[in-house]
Amino acid sequence: MHHDSLSVSGPAGALRTFHWPGNAPASAPPLLFIHGMLGDASFWEPVVEALGDDRPRAIAIELRGHGSSEPPESGDYSPAACAADVLAVLDAYGFERALVVGHSYGAFVALAFAAAYPDRVARLVLADPPGDFTRLPSDVRREQLEPFLATLAGANWREATRGGFEEALQGGREATRDLIRSRLADASREATVGLFGPMFDFDAIGALDTFLAHEGARTHAILATSNAWPYSLHVLRPSLPHTVIPNTGHWLMLDDPDAFATALRAALQ
Repeated sequence: MHHDSLSVSGPAGALRTFHWPGNAPASAPPLLFIHGMLGDASFWEPVVEALGDDRPRAIAIELRGHGSSEPPESGDYSPAACAADVLAVLDAYGFERALVVGHSYGAFVALAFAAAYPDRVARLVLADPPGDFTRLPSDVRREQLEPFLATLAGANWREATRGGFEEALQGGREATRDLIRSRLADASREATVGLFGPMFDFDAIGALDTFLAHEGARTHAILATSNAWPYSLHVLRPSLPHTVIPNTGHWLMLDDPDAFATALRAALQ
């Protein structure tokens, strides 16, 4: 599917974006897609195609250190830092507000952006977001998360991450599993390891509550079946509207782009 590519100057370096024109009225807020770990802007192309030409124009950002976007010299991949990149992209395109869709770590970036800039978010959609790890009991963090982060600091970081990614791939298509495995094999240590610590420390529920306290704020989650942990966002906040897409893994927009597009259309109504 044809797209334009535009490089945007971000706070920490150049950011590549994809842009797909749409046939919705020019006044309609654009879709802004944010990928997660191991992703890039191309991960959203199947969904954009499934949405059809009557959708609003769509933009997909490549997060710092991913795809063709430059890595930050500071090593800061936190949701707040990446949210500043999202703001730079919206400003560069001249869009006042957007329909913000974030997947996985990109959902945390979307939450950070929505909490900081609620007036720039026409609707917030969280695609299989991680749970809020800050709500885990302290002994679980100490016995599970801290040893994992310590392993990531060593030479076996890639092997340490593989198990978690394999678990997230369960239930999905073989083509998706092959793609994510190849991405992990080629991933840079900085851009992969640099996301885990900030992900474990991000107060996702706090960001969600902050955004929803803003007048007119609306959000929706689109989930894989496996997203049902005690610290899942919709479990911690049962009032969060959500749609479950069966027979998909964590990368549900690649496993079933048609079902994802249907759920996204409904969420944006």
